[in-house]
Amino acid sequence: MFGFSIKKKNKTPADDKIEQIKNILFPPLKTYKDSKGNKFHVDHSADTNLTSVLLDLEEGYNDETAQKTIKNVIDQLEEIRKVLEFYQALDKDAKYIVADDYENLEKDNERMELWKKHY
Repeated sequence: MFGFSIKKKNKTPADDKIEQIKNILFPPLKTYKDSKGNKFHVDHSADTNLTSVLLDLEEGYNDETAQKTIKNVIDQLEEIRKVLEFYQALDKDAKYIVADDYENLEKDNERMELWKKHY
């Protein structure tokens, strides 16, 4: 009647990357059935997995399952780094990288020396 038309926005490469990242961080739920035939979902979203493993660790469960969950989230984040093609530039005179807790640098240095001796 009025002659209005909605024009679809063309997808850009950035839109594609956002979609990839969304799928990596928040994959669709997987559906399974237990031995009694009850249907349930498994959520592999990064935030859900981190929340779950943090609760396990706070309750004292640092088992193979908790470690595997952390590894899975690390894999998701590494995949996102590849999608974004984001790699930190390192200074040529830097000897190492400290993850997050720079206030305990001396303790980290001690751990690194022990690690070098062990491996």
